[in-house]
Amino acid sequence: MHLHKKHSKSSYQPQDRLLLLKGGIEYFELLRDLILTAEQSIHIQMYIFRYDNAGQMVMEWLCQAARRGVSVYLLVDGYTTHLAFNILHRIESEGVQVERYEPLFKNGAFYFGRRMHHKIVVADGRRALVGSNNIDDDYYGSLSHPAWLDMALFVEGTVAGELERICVQLWNKEAARNRPMCQTTQQVRYLEKGVERISVRVLRNDWVRNRNDIWKSYFNLLSKAKEEVYLVSSYFLPGKRLRRQMKLAACRGVKIKVITAGLSDVLIAKQAERYLYPWLLRNHIEVYEYQDSILHAKMGVRDGRWLTLGSFNINNISTYASIELNLEVRNRPFVRRVQQELEQLIVAHCTPVSPDHYLHQRPFVRLFERLCYNFIRILLYVCTFYFKRERFGNQ
Repeated sequence: MHLHKKHSKSSYQPQDRLLLLKGGIEYFELLRDLILTAEQSIHIQMYIFRYDNAGQMVMEWLCQAARRGVSVYLLVDGYTTHLAFNILHRIESEGVQVERYEPLFKNGAFYFGRRMHHKIVVADGRRALVGSNNIDDDYYGSLSHPAWLDMALFVEGTVAGELERICVQLWNKEAARNRPMCQTTQQVRYLEKGVERISVRVLRNDWVRNRNDIWKSYFNLLSKAKEEVYLVSSYFLPGKRLRRQMKLAACRGVKIKVITAGLSDVLIAKQAERYLYPWLLRNHIEVYEYQDSILHAKMGVRDGRWLTLGSFNINNISTYASIELNLEVRNRPFVRRVQQELEQLIVAHCTPVSPDHYLHQRPFVRLFERLCYNFIRILLYVCTFYFKRERFGNQ
């Protein structure tokens, strides 16, 4: 018999400062400020860190910080991020410490689907960025190639210290084999006069380790909604239980708006999403496709008073495989401003999906969408069935 340790949820804590950022230059400019003004430590945990123009720029900032004596820890996913040996040698010689999270064939088990999906930056244990942004030219953008639509939260306060402790814990797990353990920074606390403090908490998802806090937050978002819900999601493939809550909420009169990608970097996933559109529309759920670039943001908003934002996608990979992290915000003025921005996004940059479209859809197109949907379901199962055994057999 195996006993599972119950994970306690993070509690809401009032923060000194909270900002919503979009992707592109806005995100990278704040990232630069975080890195170049850090005094003690920088923790970066990224699913994708490519050594393209954007990656080289960020790496140079990290090297500058390391040369100033700042402790720099970069943890990247071992499957999606590959840095050449000569690059690793150069940046490590500058003082940047780099680790890969569970390289695919070096972790003692073939767990393809379980990846570190974090997108976290923490400076000095008191300022942090959490969102859906990776380090890659696609996320920075250019005049000819608009940045993907991502969203992040900049937080200043005690939650940043909690995020740093999470980073240290995961870093030490990967680095224990070949380098000394790093420590949590002693937090420097201050509060600007007249600044409204906003309640924020950290939620994590790692089903293998019996954590499903973010999935529960989306379940509660739908089950407790009274007026309106906004779901912004790339790779939107909710499981049966979340779809049931969406249907029940709509039956209660809750207005649900789903913003998905019009353009996608994973075409088969986009067609699988579109297979669900008729079901959503039959249940009086509004669907909008973002048109300006690829939508990569992940956010849920409820009743103008609560939101969750981070790395978690509404699909079974995030639910049952990947290691995810979101911030959850409870504050009416802040969330209402975010909701207003989403309404502006829908009006100016999205195309509504009309039920009439499916009345005139060609049968072979619908068949193709169904095949894509079933293929993705099988793929998700292949990527997660190992973990069900791990959870119940080897914890």
